[in-house]
Amino acid sequence: MPLDVLITTNRLQQDPTGRELIEHLRHQANILQLQEAALYYDFPTYADYETVTHKPDALLVSPRHGVLAIRFVDAEAGDGLPSIVHDVDESLTQFCSILIGRMLKSRPLRSGMSKLIVEVTPVVYAMHVAPGFFEPDIESRLVTSLAGLDELLGELISDEISPTAFAEARSVVEGAKALTRAKPRSVSNPATQPLAASLSELESEIANFDQRQRRVALVNVSGPQRIRGLAGSGKTVILAMKAAHLHLTRPDEQILITFYTRSLRTALTNLVTRFYRHYRDEDPNWDKIHIRHGWGGARSSGTYADACRRENLSPLAFADARNGAAYALMRTKVRLDPFDFACRDLMQQTQVQPYYDHILIDEGQDFPSGFYELCFHLARGERDQKNIIWAYDELQNILDVTIRTPDQLFGQDADGQPRISLERSAAGLPPGAANDHVLSKCYRNQGEVLVTAHALGFGLYSEEPVQLLESKEHWEDVGYVVETAGEFVVGQQVQLLRPPENSPLSLDQAAGTPLIESFVAPGVEAEVTWVLQSIQGFLNGGLRPEDIIVIALDDRASRDYFRRVSVGLAQAGIYSNNIIADPYNEPAFTLPDHVTLSTVYRAKGNEAAVVLAIGVHGVSLRTRSGRNKLFTAFTRAKGWLRISGVGPTAGVVQHEVALALENYPHLRFRMPDMERVETIQRDLSKRSVKAKKIRAEYVKKLSDIGLSEDEVADLLSLESGYDAE
Repeated sequence: MPLDVLITTNRLQQDPTGRELIEHLRHQANILQLQEAALYYDFPTYADYETVTHKPDALLVSPRHGVLAIRFVDAEAGDGLPSIVHDVDESLTQFCSILIGRMLKSRPLRSGMSKLIVEVTPVVYAMHVAPGFFEPDIESRLVTSLAGLDELLGELISDEISPTAFAEARSVVEGAKALTRAKPRSVSNPATQPLAASLSELESEIANFDQRQRRVALVNVSGPQRIRGLAGSGKTVILAMKAAHLHLTRPDEQILITFYTRSLRTALTNLVTRFYRHYRDEDPNWDKIHIRHGWGGARSSGTYADACRRENLSPLAFADARNGAAYALMRTKVRLDPFDFACRDLMQQTQVQPYYDHILIDEGQDFPSGFYELCFHLARGERDQKNIIWAYDELQNILDVTIRTPDQLFGQDADGQPRISLERSAAGLPPGAANDHVLSKCYRNQGEVLVTAHALGFGLYSEEPVQLLESKEHWEDVGYVVETAGEFVVGQQVQLLRPPENSPLSLDQAAGTPLIESFVAPGVEAEVTWVLQSIQGFLNGGLRPEDIIVIALDDRASRDYFRRVSVGLAQAGIYSNNIIADPYNEPAFTLPDHVTLSTVYRAKGNEAAVVLAIGVHGVSLRTRSGRNKLFTAFTRAKGWLRISGVGPTAGVVQHEVALALENYPHLRFRMPDMERVETIQRDLSKRSVKAKKIRAEYVKKLSDIGLSEDEVADLLSLESGYDAE
């Protein structure tokens, strides 16, 4: 493996010494035995107790050389050079002390209580200084040329640490250790707690991104960026890490993280806090970094609601926005989502003023175009310099908001050109940098669960798929190996493989506890009994109540389901956390010692060791939104998945699940006529793909399950995250 170089900022363009160093180490990697090493440029930044920040220009992490923190000093300083070197040494050694303290917290990196298995060496690189020019009294190693750096690397060579220890070192440096479970899982007796032991082993696997995720998370480039990925591929984590690092390095700039699912606020807040505290031992300044629901309300903050208040306008409540959208439909024949109408109404009333230096959008698949246009106006900077990052997963698009290109999302400017163009913005990026990313690996789901979720989400084992990815390349983007030769042809048997490396986390299978089970009940009472027995079985295996989510997929019966389940749990002495019990607030999704009860809308963005997807008979298997609801519910599971329902539809789901498991790790299906199925477009800005005619601008929401217009509006207001005031 070649030297892994991560250039985290644009500063390298104005840093000839940095470019020279990077190119030298790249070209000499084999000779210097740096093949497995990682080189970070302008990263990381740590703050000391006085809140002073310290950062190297380059950080080399090597399994054979340890860690070298390198700072550059320009020899042209002349007589003032010794003083400059002394100040640089003081800051650099302080950085190394903080890093050593963080690494000592990691058991795999310790030898005894206070000694690391790797050396951490501060290096002052005073380039082009004549030998003997001065003899500085510093703790850092001083090198004055690339040859001198090579000699130092040769001196530092030692026995290679294990791949596990090296990955742990990178995890600490990159801040991924902030992902470690806040409450350690104690397993007193693995024999009597087999499920807890299996889950503990899973959770102890190193929280470290692969190369693609690592680059997306750590590299900050100017201008717009798009991040697409599977459920569990790390999109939310990447956004949180970016926000924390931006806040640390640019503390005076205004940052917004906005999201669709109300219950995601707590998870995002915790992630940002943990990442930030990894680099600075204090909480973020929440006046500078805002974590906001997309809409908000009359009495709550939100991206739209806050923008209204800054313009001295009252935000529309959901009912008013719904009525306004209905009136607009009669007047203009243009169908708008209520939230789309609310955002456009604001922009028509006033010229929205820029407020944020950085805007990060999570769950982008659920937001209408009007919200993206609002974010464009809220972002500071010229068109191609607006720092807007949006992340989405097409298959979690449970509200049928069509996935659109950047041109369609942000609209056109006064000159008729797209406001946001990834290809146009890419022209100003440094070499090797990108602003359009596809994440292929899944860090949440077991391989069997993910492949089953894809099979059900696409409808591959039904009479005909309901939706498909656009091309062979698109399947490869999301982590499959295409084993069918040639281009896909209608009627051809297609075979795809999910390789283990793209679903890298594996759960030790406890005897008698399969990953996936399904149950077709003769009635709701029998189904609830099965659900309660399943929950008790997981608790008997050592899991905690908060490790379990019950997701009701029958929207009309969800309250009845949760009433029955909560009563049964209470009779067994088990607490429950009913997420939809209070639609006007944002309850924590997970509470200690509580089983979570949630609809699929509120479960988005969250996860648990066990997911029980109940009431699957309430899902329309012939629609995209119905299939995506199954996919979203299934992919909340880090470990075990249980599926239940009543009647023929549940039987169909059970049959498709059985076929998915029978074919695992493959997906096998006969290629349909793509004109007859919904197509998820690849739309990679780097590779031109033929534009396809946009299907309907608006797809009716959930009406395919028989709800009236008022029932749909009520369901959206209570469960899909819109404010009901």
